[in-house]
Amino acid sequence: MRADRIPVPGLLIAAPASNSGKTVVTLGILRALANRGLSIPAAKAGPDYIDPAFQQAASRAPCLNLDPWAMGADAIYDLARWHVGGDERRFLLCEGVMGLFDGAAGGGGSSADLAAMMGWPVVLVVDVRGQAASAAAVIAGFSRFRPDVQVAGVILNRVGSDRHKQLIIDACAQAVPDIPVLGAVMRSDDLVLPERHLGLVQAGEHPALETFLDRAAQIMERDIDLDALIKLGKTAESGAGAGAGAGAGEGVGATRASGVDDRFDVVLASPGKTTAPPQPFGAGIIARAATRDAMTPQAKAPVTIAPLGHHIAVARDAAFAFCYVHLLAGWQAAGAKISFFSPLADEAPLADCDAIYLPGGYPELHGAVLAAADNFRAALQDAARRQIPVYGECGGYMVLGTHLIDADGIRHAMTGLLPLETSFLHRKLHLGYRQVEIRHSCKLGPAGTHLRGHEFHYASTVCADGPDGDGWLSAQTADGRDLGACGLLNGSVFGSFFHLIC
Repeated sequence: MRADRIPVPGLLIAAPASNSGKTVVTLGILRALANRGLSIPAAKAGPDYIDPAFQQAASRAPCLNLDPWAMGADAIYDLARWHVGGDERRFLLCEGVMGLFDGAAGGGGSSADLAAMMGWPVVLVVDVRGQAASAAAVIAGFSRFRPDVQVAGVILNRVGSDRHKQLIIDACAQAVPDIPVLGAVMRSDDLVLPERHLGLVQAGEHPALETFLDRAAQIMERDIDLDALIKLGKTAESGAGAGAGAGAGEGVGATRASGVDDRFDVVLASPGKTTAPPQPFGAGIIARAATRDAMTPQAKAPVTIAPLGHHIAVARDAAFAFCYVHLLAGWQAAGAKISFFSPLADEAPLADCDAIYLPGGYPELHGAVLAAADNFRAALQDAARRQIPVYGECGGYMVLGTHLIDADGIRHAMTGLLPLETSFLHRKLHLGYRQVEIRHSCKLGPAGTHLRGHEFHYASTVCADGPDGDGWLSAQTADGRDLGACGLLNGSVFGSFFHLIC
């Protein structure tokens, strides 16, 4: 990372293990701070698509992904700096991924790596069910495991009673006297989110998301010392904070929220509409290229991947919801126009677009609707005839194929642009980081270009000329295991199960 960088104040909320409740705790904190009128930018460590949508809803502003495996240190710094708007009075609240020290196979990519890279203190969310003094031992071990990672506070989660809480606090006072217990969140059915095979159900599908978030905020206000947590964000190890003596309404966090951060535009999926109030789950939020009136070195989003075209039409609805904010923001910063269309509403891309992007999502849940979307299918087929680049990732890749077989065994016709048939009838998990090399030149780059991202799906595939065809990518796992060729390219149409990050 550049030696002359200006530190970005931040705070990482992590946990000893997955399923410790850090996501719900983070959501409750973000909504509680937003309800106080504080504008705290949110981020998610790692390649997660689902948690950031919940964080957008909770904070009422977009959430960025910061991935210490896929992104270089300078890219992470530039994104974080841009996300706080170049304002050193603000801090970034980032939710970790998996356990604090868990990362990619072969090493790297952990929440701890991100905290150390950015100089951010860690607040550890510990699920204390079935533990008392043992929880203090876990906290002590985590606090000493890496000298470059500062565990600066602890939140006890799923506490059973006041007596249970006090036992753990007393044990912590003995084992880790220098690490404050910032709160003890009592066990509650109000803090349970529904799940699906790829993680949480999407934010937009939650039947009462606003009620859930407001209830979570009430619980966090009651059970956590949020003023102390804010001070930790202000006094990050980087020294960029405003000083530990400032109150919750001073220095960092004093920027007042006004519904949505004014660095961002809100765009609906319909191509005929360009601005609208923010959706409850942030389905149509992207970052605009310029920020505020004061132009800083971070006034434009970093460009991690060159734009697919001058005007990129992006599929955006419940079937195509998995798209990184930083990717679209970077394309806009590079001068590209972004418009949205909804395949589920049988919408076509705008006629003047010169590139089409189908992100990932859950098309398998909408097979019949997509099969009946004649206008959408005809528009993509026409674009392919005119040699307009059409790029599909994971769910978008499936839709570019000939057919999709859902979990009930029903076969749905897709766009037919690639010789690919996808099946969820016999599911098999494909999961992990991917480092890929472009074998056949395309709009993402010339042959030999190296990209990083991840794969996460349960679909099995059958292609016209073998399981993967003559793939336009060659892929490896994070630890260098060769996965061979993957993806399909047909004229200007190309795609794969690879989710592009950087």
